[in-house]
Amino acid sequence: MSFSLRAPAALALLAGLTLPAPALAQGGPPPKEGWNARVGLLGLVLPEYEGADEYEVKPVPDLEITYGETFFLDRRGLGVNVLNTRSLTAGVSLNYDGGREENDNDALRGLGDVDGTMVGTAFAEYRIGQVGLGLDVTGDLLGDGHDGVTATVSAIYQARPTDDLMLFAGPSATWASKDYMRSYFGITPAQAERSGRPVYETDSGFKDVAFTVFGIYSLTEDWALTGIAGYKRLLGDAKDSPIVDRDGSADQFFGGLGVSYSF
Repeated sequence: MSFSLRAPAALALLAGLTLPAPALAQGGPPPKEGWNARVGLLGLVLPEYEGADEYEVKPVPDLEITYGETFFLDRRGLGVNVLNTRSLTAGVSLNYDGGREENDNDALRGLGDVDGTMVGTAFAEYRIGQVGLGLDVTGDLLGDGHDGVTATVSAIYQARPTDDLMLFAGPSATWASKDYMRSYFGITPAQAERSGRPVYETDSGFKDVAFTVFGIYSLTEDWALTGIAGYKRLLGDAKDSPIVDRDGSADQFFGGLGVSYSF
């Protein structure tokens, strides 16, 4: 079994749960020519909304379909590697961002929904030995949701303690535009009137830093267990938002276990 995981895709898992590309040098056999597929299910424990201090269990499909080293359909969405060399990979992908619903948590009452929308991502990763340095830039393509842009920088280290176990670990940091911050952490006058909260204005800036550990254990040639654990700290205007500072927490934890089948 060969494993494929790009740094920003793993480290941004809980940002959009579209677990978020070009493969970090994995060791083991290279991908087969033509079609490759992996299907599974990942059970996640994560905050009810970004900044919440209450948690939920959420099942997430774990899907990865590739054609050669160029086209893919996975947690990042539908995409293509435009550049793919031994040390540098870059490309674009299209995905759906589900937004946030007002009824996700009592703290969001009166704030309305952040509608779902189509998002586009431009990504790049530079590999140095067992380390991958990545950049993802994602934007709302339709203006129907948060109407903003995020940029995530990350580093991930790969280790293979045994023939059956692959581990990935590393930090990341995410910057968000003013529109994104306003959608998820701001409170407009209309929202303040409905919710009884004070008006809260936000600006662009770094939204969070995180550290994530991801593992894949091969049970057989086709079956594998997957696990993820991490911590994210909200920063700046995200940390100081009333839905975080008063009703939630800037400290965000997440984890999950799953199983997958490759063919």
